[in-house]
Amino acid sequence: MKDKDQVSALLGVCIVPQVIAEIKEFYGNQEEVAEVIAIKEFYKSDLFDKLQNPATGLWHLSSKTLAQIFFAEVKEHVMEFPEEQS
Repeated sequence: MKDKDQVSALLGVCIVPQVIAEIKEFYGNQEEVAEVIAIKEFYKSDLFDKLQNPATGLWHLSSKTLAQIFFAEVKEHVMEFPEEQS
């Protein structure tokens, strides 16, 4: 998938909502507050910037893996991407 419009559509429909759900759990119990915080934090993250670039191929990672990368970025200021399995 190399087209930026295709990646944007995939992000908006499939990937981002699932990653936000994973992040919400991290931020606590108050559903509305947690969702707003999760959305704001994810969209301003370096991970989201990289995820929007089709060349990175990050769009193929699971929402759980993307959430783990996000948490590492937030907590440790480190972004490590998993090696591709052959």
